Amino acid sequence: MKHDSIMWTYMAQEEAVLRRLLADPDIGAVAAALPPGLESICFVAHGSSYNAAVATADLIARAAGLRVQVFTPANFLYNSAGALGRDPKKVLVALISQTGTSSGALEALAEVQRLGVATLGVTDTEQSPMAVRPDRVLFLRCGEEDSNAKTKGYSATLLALILLGLRLGRARGSLGEAEAQNIFRELSGQVEELALVQERVLRWCEDRRFGTALRDFYILGSGMNFGTALEGQLKLMETACIPTMFNDIGEFSHGMHRSITERSTVVLLRASHPLATLTEKTFRYLRGITQNALLLDAAGDMPEEPDRILLPAHPLTQSLLLFTRAIQVLSVYGPEEQGFDPNRDAHNDFTQVVHTRV
Repeated sequence: MKHDSIMWTYMAQEEAVLRRLLADPDIGAVAAALPPGLESICFVAHGSSYNAAVATADLIARAAGLRVQVFTPANFLYNSAGALGRDPKKVLVALISQTGTSSGALEALAEVQRLGVATLGVTDTEQSPMAVRPDRVLFLRCGEEDSNAKTKGYSATLLALILLGLRLGRARGSLGEAEAQNIFRELSGQVEELALVQERVLRWCEDRRFGTALRDFYILGSGMNFGTALEGQLKLMETACIPTMFNDIGEFSHGMHRSITERSTVVLLRASHPLATLTEKTFRYLRGITQNALLLDAAGDMPEEPDRILLPAHPLTQSLLLFTRAIQVLSVYGPEEQGFDPNRDAHNDFTQVVHTRV
């Protein structure tokens, strides 16, 4: 099988992008420049940017000692009356748009600026509206990504948000130096292990001819990797153009399990987390229903076996970057195995109908 998609090229750039972010002094400068007395952060974003905020929100909240909420732009504008709390001057609204042109995020930006709320833009594109209109800006520095389904931009968003949380925690005194360094070391280690993870997942894909049996797709996660499950669902839907679904492993038994058939593909994400045992039980159960069940396992307590791909264990960050690379490989390999370009046109004109970008 040929790896022809431009997405492989962007994924190959991830390590360099993430190393650059790890050494970026501007993240600390942004953290230091945020208004004093903050009590909460509201992240507002579409698509993959939203998923990245969901994945990192809890770690940011614990590190920075802040309440953290995540909204899509429409939910923030029309379904979140209490988002800004009683004192909006103690809230930071961080709006994420890799291209800097997401119309919904910019609409939300205009509204919170009208209310006098502090704003932070998170984007890759200098001189874009999201780079010049907010009070402050955090650049992803991931470079151009001309693809419907984002990979390196998503990973860069994950890392940039976590690093911002670490810098905020140190500045606010809510995170000790030793703990911050331990988290930083885990992140650095994961960047160096991305190629290893890709090799293992590719080997499994080739052995199983992943993609030939893709009819419907489920991905189940927990903790930080609930956000990864959201992203995995979105990626496979974008690239394979098939029905997909995500869930928290704790919610899978509340109805979704009834829809699994022998033709279903189910990917489970198992990290160092209190729900690791439930994830293991669910994997073993599903293998009695479908031959297309895969467990990505970074809990560090089980041996390798068929359809269990072991990832390096990083308990403080739940191996977030490594799970992300694994689902990126699946999302590109699957449609290519079927003979499709993962980045092909599939109702692309709809984004023009609804004016997704300014």
